[in-house]
Amino acid sequence: MKKLLLIIIILSITSCKNGVEKTGTKKVFLEPNQISYDWQLFAAKNGTSKDSVLSNDIQFINDSILKGKFKLDISKYEAESKIKECLPFRLKKKMFDEYYNEGFNNLGDLNGDKKEDYVFVLHALNYCEEGDSYYFTDNSIPRILTDSNCCHPSSIINIGDIDEDGKSEIAEYYSSCASRYKAITIYSLKDSEWKEIKSFSFVLNDEYFIDKDFKKLFRKTSKNNLEYYEIKDVNIEGKLVASWEKIKIQ
Repeated sequence: MKKLLLIIIILSITSCKNGVEKTGTKKVFLEPNQISYDWQLFAAKNGTSKDSVLSNDIQFINDSILKGKFKLDISKYEAESKIKECLPFRLKKKMFDEYYNEGFNNLGDLNGDKKEDYVFVLHALNYCEEGDSYYFTDNSIPRILTDSNCCHPSSIINIGDIDEDGKSEIAEYYSSCASRYKAITIYSLKDSEWKEIKSFSFVLNDEYFIDKDFKKLFRKTSKNNLEYYEIKDVNIEGKLVASWEKIKIQ
């Protein structure tokens, strides 16, 4: 709800156009349908450099969000940003802390190194990114980039080592904030990259609630084989249009 409020506030003070947006004295080239936020103007009206921070300020992230418990390394993402000439934007520290300081979700050992891995959420690092991203406290595990501003640490769960390669598969609950039609995507960690295995629908209903029933939607049947419960819709009588589907993870 807080992130939805943030989006409404942002949209009320900014404009969305295709083509070229001016940000101070620099121009930012946008992809179609990408929302551009004039953060410099926003910061000028609502704060100063003392109470705001650049979106890619790694020291601020490590100190405020990670609280010194973990040290995030975004160097590889920054290298990609420089190649694409993606500029960071400025965000108020209070807004940063209020909307992106939800703590960590313990996922257990994801990559088989016998250490617990945690997931947390950060906003876009620059203008080229359209939404939040999921980051992991082990920097060798790549982030999951999204186009949603409604991401939460609890939206990622460990569904077990389905292919028995020593690494756990995960599922992401995807929300576009407003619509009752959501999605769940299964990922497998292959060669230090997240491979998308399957994305399926999850419609909000009165029988399954994602905050407490997320893990009930998956069951391993054998090596490489997983069944997932796809909720496609709710009919006029209020009954689920749903079924167990099979998938192979290799």
